[in-house]
Amino acid sequence: MASTGEDDLSPTPYAHRRAWGPTARVAARTRLTKAISQHDGLLNVAEAAATVVCEELAARTVTVTLLQHDVYRDLVKVGNYSSDEQIDPSESFPASLYPEATARLLAQQAYVSSEQIPDIEREHLQIVPPDVVSAFMGVPIVADGEVRGEIFATRRAGEPPFTNDDVDVARDLATQLGSQFPRLLAQPLDDDPPTA
Repeated sequence: MASTGEDDLSPTPYAHRRAWGPTARVAARTRLTKAISQHDGLLNVAEAAATVVCEELAARTVTVTLLQHDVYRDLVKVGNYSSDEQIDPSESFPASLYPEATARLLAQQAYVSSEQIPDIEREHLQIVPPDVVSAFMGVPIVADGEVRGEIFATRRAGEPPFTNDDVDVARDLATQLGSQFPRLLAQPLDDDPPTA
């Protein structure tokens, strides 16, 4: 792994092509812990966490979404996306638009497009066009035993699908982010989204 001079916790390019051994998993969690500790407020912490997840998984995009009262609200999106894919944190949308994905999340399970679950792929077709995205996954953000949101990641067209190890690492990172949610949700939410 190449060093940045700062530390040896930089992600390996094309992380999805490496084996997720114990050292790589610890390094990913350490990067996320460091990123979270350097930020305050839900939007800033979510952006820092999304950036780490995006880099670690070599994802095209990562979105951190809040789920409250059967309504989703995208907090931040990072990665390589077009202007028409921008999010507006002031907008919300009903969880009923994504019934299969929501059911999986509420059962504290991840979902992955490569699992050949037609309903999940159909639900996401409007936001993950196949000519731009080859794969996607969502992992629940759990705080105090309750699903409070999701980390949603995509891969570029032509890239390989997410592996089971990728999902496990994303779940680890979502759990780590979820441990911060009770504190972060107790604070007022800034209306101005962070810039990516």
